[in-house]
Amino acid sequence: MINKEKDLMDIITDTFYLAKKVKEDYLKKGPYPELSLTEINVIEAVSKEQFPTMGAVADRLRVTVGTLTTNVKSIIKKGFLTKERYEKDHRFTILNITQKGYEALAVHNEFAKKLSDFYAKRMTDEQFNWVQETFLGVQEGLKDYREELLKKD
Repeated sequence: MINKEKDLMDIITDTFYLAKKVKEDYLKKGPYPELSLTEINVIEAVSKEQFPTMGAVADRLRVTVGTLTTNVKSIIKKGFLTKERYEKDHRFTILNITQKGYEALAVHNEFAKKLSDFYAKRMTDEQFNWVQETFLGVQEGLKDYREELLKKD
């Protein structure tokens, strides 16, 4: 990799980790400091699933059900989620967000909006759209590349 490409990868990686750290700091200074970034990401994933089973949420987060189970136990103890067996098929465990969980999710979404506004203020609409389109293309390419890697097993 030439220096220009390496520098770009370093900038992207450093920006991602800095944004993640800022997000962690925002959570710690907010009304729910007991929630970790991983835990709020689990709550967010549950909110995005129509049928939030442990398996569906684990797939969305790209983690194993075992890893998710560890996180969910902690989130339930803190009062942000509940879980129950699906009445029609007891093989499924459904995750539910509590009122406290929805309130924490609102704080998380507020931060996401602030971060998006922060990025948008640092570039023109044209630049912002280009960055967004470029990253969507890179994301699709990475998904395809991952599928190819997984086929090699």
